[in-house]
Amino acid sequence: MKNRKGLYLLQTMVGIVLIIIRGFVLNTEEVKMASGLFIGIGAACTALGLVWFIQSLVISESKMKKLKRQMAIEQIDERDIRIRERTGFMGVDKLIIAIAALVLVIKFVLVVFFSNYYSKSI
Repeated sequence: MKNRKGLYLLQTMVGIVLIIIRGFVLNTEEVKMASGLFIGIGAACTALGLVWFIQSLVISESKMKKLKRQMAIEQIDERDIRIRERTGFMGVDKLIIAIAALVLVIKFVLVVFFSNYYSKSI
């Protein structure tokens, strides 16, 4: 477990370094896409590293093993399998569900935008 704490700290440091590189090196307009990529990956690495490090400090190794064993049992529990089968949108692909959700979000944004736009013109 001590080795994992070091890996989590290393991941956090890599994230911070990526954010610093974005701030001081990639600040021109020509590398705008790369700078966005650096700050996104850096923020994700920093956040995940910190959360996992704090989790490894708070939760003991024996409790973590118990939690993993309980999660493994729940994965093969027949009742949970039946619940997942009934709530799985009748076998629809996840891409279609994501597209439908995206369409709803776009609709909401357009409603807000157009209502704001046309309310100003009156």
